[in-house]
Amino acid sequence: MAIIGLYSNTMKRGPLLIAIVSLLLVAAMAAWPVLRIAQAIESGQNEARSSFNELRRSALNMISTPSDTVSEPWRAEAAKAWLSQQRLLALVIKDSSGEVLYARPGASPYYKRLASGLSFERPEGTTSRLGGPLSSGMAIEALYVTLSQEALFYPIRDAAIAFSAILALLVALLLLVSNASPMATDQSLADDESSRVDASNDTWAPSLPVLDPEESSLYEEDAFGPHGLDKSDADGLASDGTEAKTSTPETKENVPTASFVRSDDLPIGMLDGPRGLFDEETGLGWEAYLRERLSAELRRSASFEQDLSLLIISIDESARGDEEFNLFASTVRDYFSFKDLAFQFGKDGAALILPNMDVDHALRMCEKLQQKLELTLKGMTVDGDNGVFMGLSSRAGRLVDADRIIGEAMAAIGKAKQDGEPSILAFRPDPEKFRAYLAGQ
Repeated sequence: MAIIGLYSNTMKRGPLLIAIVSLLLVAAMAAWPVLRIAQAIESGQNEARSSFNELRRSALNMISTPSDTVSEPWRAEAAKAWLSQQRLLALVIKDSSGEVLYARPGASPYYKRLASGLSFERPEGTTSRLGGPLSSGMAIEALYVTLSQEALFYPIRDAAIAFSAILALLVALLLLVSNASPMATDQSLADDESSRVDASNDTWAPSLPVLDPEESSLYEEDAFGPHGLDKSDADGLASDGTEAKTSTPETKENVPTASFVRSDDLPIGMLDGPRGLFDEETGLGWEAYLRERLSAELRRSASFEQDLSLLIISIDESARGDEEFNLFASTVRDYFSFKDLAFQFGKDGAALILPNMDVDHALRMCEKLQQKLELTLKGMTVDGDNGVFMGLSSRAGRLVDADRIIGEAMAAIGKAKQDGEPSILAFRPDPEKFRAYLAGQ
């Protein structure tokens, strides 16, 4: 009897013990990833400080004047540090007035332009900003990530797996406890035996509903046919959705019919605008996509420290839809390597993004393109006053946006048209004056 009572008490207190153990396990699982993340942050901060001290020592040995920031030895050392230091997000060297002398990468979402100069815009807690003085009043600043996504992901993932396993174990224990019953004593068995009712005298049986045949026939046939359409309408559609040439001898009354919206029923202009990436007639990309694509290419060129040029070209006395313009557009599009970087521009022109190409290289290619256009359009457009005009601009080591470089290329082609004869003009920016202009904003 004592053993039976002990087992009964254990079964009654089982859920309480499981609840206490589960609370302790949940608290441990919550503290485990927090501890691992805190250790990862501390390790990242120590590694960032060590990497920055090494980078600053190299800068002190190689940079003594502002001109040394663009020297080949320092650029090679910075590129080496960029590849070897995985936590490095951005590196900037400023002079005593706060003007940026060197930045890697050239464009970054962590840069923030202030009235006092360039600064870092960074997420708190996961990055560290480190800085120190250099020679001639210069200063070096670097941004490091101290908590990577990987260091954050694995502790949370491991804790979630452990929590799922423990949760499954707790559910199994609770089911085991709830289904177990204490051992019955002889007296309880006797009482239970005397209280039983002879089930053989129980004549109750469930009654099953009988459906009326007329009512059940409603479910044998769908009055509206497949997908809610009248069957006669469904049979009158061909596989491509057009109306078939067959007709039904009988029509149903009081049955809703389906109606379809055709392109002729839409308001005028509903389907106007870019559809797809390229204009089917000219093969050029839509002008609406030029600014967004140029912005992306400028950021990519800046991150790899490469140049980029933009060419705007137009043809006189011809516009979209003309045979001359279509021939002009296909010639310009096929001349350059990247078809997806050629866009329509205005009513009589095209704009081409030329990645990894400086303005001198672009000028040489434009001269050959002009000769090709003269041969291709000979007798059609390029004769005397009806010619091809080109305007060029380039990034030239600057951190510029798409609107500025488009404006510079438009200014160049506008000046070319003012001269009267077909010509090629390039806008040549001065990076030093441009930086001075930005510093004065």
